Amino acid sequence: MDMGCVAFQAHLATLLRSMPRCTTAELNERTVVFWDGQWAKGAEIGDDGSGFLHAKFDLDERTCNRLHADLVAWLEAPRYGSRSELEAWIFD
Repeated sequence: MDMGCVAFQAHLATLLRSMPRCTTAELNERTVVFWDGQWAKGAEIGDDGSGFLHAKFDLDERTCNRLHADLVAWLEAPRYGSRSELEAWIFD
């Protein structure tokens, strides 16, 4: 399945909105996407070994281009996770 960045973001937003709070789409070992209540946003997992989220980012064209292979792989085999730190990190 091949889709542009805007379509992919909308697709992820639709999927994540229907999932339990703090669900993430696990794009790769270092990158997840989550629903912040308004938009699908990306987050990097810190490289400190903790596995916790480190920095959030928008899913813009540049990011989608950088993550293209991961996005295509995710569409073929979606992987979800749950990150309790999102509750405090994003929603509070």
